Amino acid sequence: MHTVRMSDSGAGGCTEVEDYLASIDEGRAKVLRPYFERAREIVEGLEEGRSYGMPALTYRGKALVSLQPTKAGYSVYPFSGAAVSAVAAAHPELETTTGSVHFTTRNPLPLDVFDELVRARRTQIDAAAARAE
Repeated sequence: MHTVRMSDSGAGGCTEVEDYLASIDEGRAKVLRPYFERAREIVEGLEEGRSYGMPALTYRGKALVSLQPTKAGYSVYPFSGAAVSAVAAAHPELETTTGSVHFTTRNPLPLDVFDELVRARRTQIDAAAARAE
């Protein structure tokens, strides 16, 4: 089982995601920032942390989503192969691997598709929490 490390996301505190975005090329950060902001809009109670070495938004103590620049463009990691598979089935035009969705600035990931990934992962986390209660 993989552990998620949380960071202080309180007022004035440093944050994993924001620190990460400040550390990468400004152009790449400009592409990724709206996706992180969108996740914060559609899921309440998010915190910031790290999972699998990546800065991530977390929900209920579990990694929800991370985004990273790659050699070929960008990748979204919802930390769930099932979430990727479900969204890829509805959007066969997506370039995916088992655990990620890839996009470029020339072919950006539509926000509604990103929303589907985030919501699918949130649903999994909620279901796991309900089973644990």
